Amino acid sequence: MAEARQLKAGRWRIYMGRSLNLVRDPSTGSIATFDSLAAARQWWAQLHPGEPLREANRCAQCGGYFGPAAGSVLYAGRHYHPAHRPGADDLRLRA
Repeated sequence: MAEARQLKAGRWRIYMGRSLNLVRDPSTGSIATFDSLAAARQWWAQLHPGEPLREANRCAQCGGYFGPAAGSVLYAGRHYHPAHRPGADDLRLRA
């Protein structure tokens, strides 16, 4: 399964598999990088018809992506790092 992630500079890259290997352009061998998610999806659709490219899950609070070993919590339909889940501060203060 492939997923797109936005870099800090605003560009997009496509990662493949559980180890998050960067996808390379078969014609040039360089890492495929795009100006927008739409451009990445269009390029992906040409190479892999019928296989959708989705954006990787981001933390709803900090915007960070989840790595292969990072846990996530689903709260009210949105993904969070465990420490960023709404109400997590309240739970830590009570303990």
